[in-house]
Amino acid sequence: MRKGRGSASSRQLPSIPGERVLPTNVTAPRRILILGLGNTILGDDGVGISVVREIRKTCKERPFVECVEASLGGIALLDLIAGFDKVIVIDAVMADDANPAGFVYDLALGDLGDVVHPHASHALDLQTTVELGKRLGQSMPSAVKIYAIKIEENTVFREGLTPPVEEAVSRLARRVIDEIERPWDHS
Repeated sequence: MRKGRGSASSRQLPSIPGERVLPTNVTAPRRILILGLGNTILGDDGVGISVVREIRKTCKERPFVECVEASLGGIALLDLIAGFDKVIVIDAVMADDANPAGFVYDLALGDLGDVVHPHASHALDLQTTVELGKRLGQSMPSAVKIYAIKIEENTVFREGLTPPVEEAVSRLARRVIDEIERPWDHS
């Protein structure tokens, strides 16, 4: 460095070819994962995957939004959610309440109850998986939103959704698209 030519704080560091350097007054866009969970050969259990597929069909691509389909749970979700700022999980749920099939529950991670300390790593629930990731030093999302669609059964081998669950797919897809278009609010 030559003497008298700028300070260390005004120096430009060499960049990697193709790397975009943001000005210091601009924040990077938040990375959002839309995660559809389920099993499409168990009928309505595949509704989370159907919603993600609908979002892909109707939503223009956004460079910081990733749509993923998964038929897994527990600790296997750790690698999927690590590194995202916000995760929107869409899954089926069987609930013993008066709501009809196709009803959409809007939940936060804290609504799932206490962190579970199971004896087997594959038995981890979503909240426990996020907590484990934090303890392991992984970059975990600061916000997790869960949309659970009520179904009546998940043990019959068949493809396709029942009519009330199918009707929920486009409504929820539109709701998720509206959510990712809103400014970031850490909720």
